[in-house]
Amino acid sequence: MTETLFSNLFYLVHKNGDKLYPVKMKNRETGKICFRVSPGGTGGNKKEMGLEIESEHEMKKYVLQKGYAVRAATLNGSRKGLYKIGQRCIVSVVNDSM
Repeated sequence: MTETLFSNLFYLVHKNGDKLYPVKMKNRETGKICFRVSPGGTGGNKKEMGLEIESEHEMKKYVLQKGYAVRAATLNGSRKGLYKIGQRCIVSVVNDSM
């Protein structure tokens, strides 16, 4: 069984209407595949500032309750990056998305 790389718990809505799903990424140094979250702000885009989280539900808590930024992308990969609710063009969050 192949595990999906995109979260199906929620997505972020970009101001242009794109749906940005939290996405798992591979750490090239360790081979570990996880969601990456960070507190955001200055230096928040660096791997050293972030956390690698395996659990989709734990990642959701960090993003929706603790205010962390998350690596997210459209399903077709046309837009991707580090996004935080209330910043960088994110206008809303939709839960239980897929």
